[in-house]
Amino acid sequence: MKIFLALFLVGVIPVLFTFVLPKKKIFFEKSVVKGFGLGIYTALIFVLLKESFEHGGIGLGFSGIFLGLLISILISYYFKEFHHHHEEGEHHIHSKISAFKILASDFFHNIIDGIAIVSGFAINNTIGFASLCGVLGHQIIQQSGQQVLLISEGVKPKKAILISFVISLSVFFALFINDSISLESVLMALSAGIILSKILIDIKETKWGKASLVGFIFGFAILLVSLFLIPHTH
Repeated sequence: MKIFLALFLVGVIPVLFTFVLPKKKIFFEKSVVKGFGLGIYTALIFVLLKESFEHGGIGLGFSGIFLGLLISILISYYFKEFHHHHEEGEHHIHSKISAFKILASDFFHNIIDGIAIVSGFAINNTIGFASLCGVLGHQIIQQSGQQVLLISEGVKPKKAILISFVISLSVFFALFINDSISLESVLMALSAGIILSKILIDIKETKWGKASLVGFIFGFAILLVSLFLIPHTH
């Protein structure tokens, strides 16, 4: 029961936190806010790949990245083919592809966090609670970045919150997965691989100025601080 409650809190609290964010799209179009979202996800990719290589080795790490990039390519191919027949605009199709990549990456990342919590409670309640606090800390920050990126891709604020909540429920898959360093390493690299191309393209296409750069540095730094200073286990 305590594990189920912990997973429920991880799925719900970060999404609820996004309710305090402004609902008007103009807020998310600000350079500093866009930079903040990109900074969070750039740091997330860096950490996921670092932990994947450290715990699983280069072979498993690159295997996960390859699978992630393959999923990313399949997502792009599906949306371009499907929406081409519906005569939707190129920009609209690109936005849907980017949003889907963000959510697919988050799906797998949530499973990783769920495994960390389940594994923690399997040792004892103290470590389980520490894992819960650590996951909540970085998930709240990541969810803010995810909300920024989804809305920047044309998703309405309330719809972005609803979709994020549904995806967050993937944390419960951890209940059916045995704790495995190899599996976690692949999932971490896979999650990074799915979102990698989208973030690199966004970084390249962003018109960088003082505001966007400050937002990027702050987003990058705050996620790293939450991951390395708040206790968590993977």
